[in-house]
Amino acid sequence: MTDVNVKTLCPLPWLHLSAHLDTSLRICCNTDTTGFVKTDDGNNILLKDLSNLNEYFNLNFFKDIRAKMLKALRPKTCQKCYEIEDAGGHSVRQSYLDIYLDDTIFLDSLKKTRSDGTITPKVQSLDFSLSNKCNLKCLMCSPYASYSIKNDWKKLKLDYYDTFTQDAFHNWKDLPNLESLTKLLSAHLKHVLTTGGEPFLNQTHFKLVEYLVESGHAHKIELTYHTNCTVYNGKLFKLWKNFKKINLHFSLDAVGDLNGYIRHKSTWAIIEKNIHYFLHHPKTNCEVHTTIQAINIFNLPELYEWMRTKPNLGNLPFHIWIDHPPWLHIDILPTQLKKLALVRILQYFKTIPDKEKDYHFEAYEQQIVSYLKRSLTSPQDKKNLEQFKQLIPQFEKIRSQKPIQELVPEISTILSS
Repeated sequence: MTDVNVKTLCPLPWLHLSAHLDTSLRICCNTDTTGFVKTDDGNNILLKDLSNLNEYFNLNFFKDIRAKMLKALRPKTCQKCYEIEDAGGHSVRQSYLDIYLDDTIFLDSLKKTRSDGTITPKVQSLDFSLSNKCNLKCLMCSPYASYSIKNDWKKLKLDYYDTFTQDAFHNWKDLPNLESLTKLLSAHLKHVLTTGGEPFLNQTHFKLVEYLVESGHAHKIELTYHTNCTVYNGKLFKLWKNFKKINLHFSLDAVGDLNGYIRHKSTWAIIEKNIHYFLHHPKTNCEVHTTIQAINIFNLPELYEWMRTKPNLGNLPFHIWIDHPPWLHIDILPTQLKKLALVRILQYFKTIPDKEKDYHFEAYEQQIVSYLKRSLTSPQDKKNLEQFKQLIPQFEKIRSQKPIQELVPEISTILSS
């Protein structure tokens, strides 16, 4: 491979096109607000304004990032990945390196990159956060990613940026350049990631999939989704047969009523029914993604055990650490409760036969255990604990939910303190 420092290099500035919930273009989904691609005049770019890939990928914003990476420097825009790596975690940057480090198209682009960062772009990866249209009101979510939460936040007088919320709901509708953009991108495209709201509700996504099939390139493309498993669409299900592979990431945080509490408006029976369909599609590869928070940390073994009963699903989920809202972070728990959660998880892992512990199991086992052990060294976040104690009963009241203590008795001690 080209002689570059893989400790700083990320393939995405060379081959990735990513659009945020409001259709603002960004370098990737892991850069927060610092990752919005800027014109040379310093303005954001919307997807509807994109028509020339060469001009877009050779903006000074992109050239500066690529030039820095080639000099073994860390671009400030990409700092989040480097921080994860410095803390011993596996970053998005490293995940994409695993995919593209031996890719001939990427390596050729890398080799031909000019010293100032100029390239001839060949887009292989697409990431669309397709609006905030969603049928659920997840406790850890916000109006930015689920428009249906907006009224709840208004009732509770929680702050949010209404302009972004409205743009995220409206800007993906009737994109004027969706068909032409698909033609522009499809030649080298290998992977399409769809997130944002619930993608199986989004008509724009159906059009995109149809255009990709019409392009004749679908058989070379993998589709990846994050879905809450509450929606089944037969039309999309049939279209998937044209693609190389369908990767489904099931957003599940617990089993049964507790998942319904966290992911409000979801029904466990419907989720299980849809998962059965998804698992039996000939092109799907399925896994569970779980957001780790103060109200599900004690019940993870129950979720793990449920996963063992499902063929081709794996025995452990990919664990996602909650940063926002901070009042759901496990650091609001006192040390003795975090120890209790860790002991339960370690005891569960001892019951699993060695023959079931493949590479992914061991990686995800280490992931959750390391996270809990690191958390044990952190002091209790009493400020956000107070917000938890204030907001949980308020959410339960406006949503007519049973008290969390009935589902997670361990929470009783911090709610009554």
